Amino acid sequence: MKVLLTVDIGGTAIKAGIVDMEGKVLYKHETPSNINDYETPLIEVAKSAASVTYEYAGAQGWDIRGIGVSAAGQINSKIGQVIGACGNIPNWIGVNIKKEFEEKFKLNTHVENDANCAALAEKWIGAGREFDDFVAYTIGTGIGGGIIRDGKLMTGSQGIGGEIGHMIIEANGQECTCGNKGCWEQYASMTALVRRVNMKLQESENTSTIHNIVNGDLDKINGKVIFQAAEMGDQLSIECIKEFVKYNAIGIVSLLHILNPEAVIIGGGVSMQKDRIVEPIKKEVFKRSMPAFASNIKIMVAQLGNDAGMVGAAKAFMDKYGMDMK
Repeated sequence: MKVLLTVDIGGTAIKAGIVDMEGKVLYKHETPSNINDYETPLIEVAKSAASVTYEYAGAQGWDIRGIGVSAAGQINSKIGQVIGACGNIPNWIGVNIKKEFEEKFKLNTHVENDANCAALAEKWIGAGREFDDFVAYTIGTGIGGGIIRDGKLMTGSQGIGGEIGHMIIEANGQECTCGNKGCWEQYASMTALVRRVNMKLQESENTSTIHNIVNGDLDKINGKVIFQAAEMGDQLSIECIKEFVKYNAIGIVSLLHILNPEAVIIGGGVSMQKDRIVEPIKKEVFKRSMPAFASNIKIMVAQLGNDAGMVGAAKAFMDKYGMDMK
């Protein structure tokens, strides 16, 4: 059976898997990215995870036709190299992932940004199947996005297009990890929501429900805690979520007015909060958009979850080298 070895390289975890020609994940091996505070280089951890998967596939008698890699950072997909910042991963910029994998496994390798892979996956077998023009974005530690135009991934001149999380929405706003100020992800990511809740708690003289949930340890506050508190009627959490929804909608409206897509597909764990996040975002988008742009738009939840990177990496490889891979 023809399969692809796929690797999803993130700052928290690395997932290596086997994906078949229909996008089904047949096997998955996961390992932490940060080994001894990155004393072991990320690329070595990724190759090690891939080796485990490679050996498993061999034991099953599967025919590995190539390697697709989904990677965090700004990836020049034409040469398979990390050329731009990715949070706090040390010594990541400059790594030629394609070269490293091809030298080790002697298989053709294609490398794509992780958010772009998620968009490709949703187009292939997920929520974007029926659309030729859509934006897929993931709300997490930051905001990653991929843009599908005329059925194909929009990558730009260097393969690094679609960095929607770094649209400027506040000219003199919150400092961003990219070095700029006012980027969308500084207001609409889960990191931004947690930061805002912490700030409001410090300003407030009243004890919030959140204090009780985390037993006073504010370092334990995360999205799950905030939504739990909101369900219990905590007004501070509810107000912060409303602000979070507003900023997500502001970014989406900008994308609608620039790209005029058929759909916006929202990923990340927070997308499961339909009543508190997805539906309010829809209402806010419709309220803020020019009517013609909002008249045809679908705002929906991504379907592939944590497998999106691996599935999309497989699709990116197939688009590059051909579906039959003879």
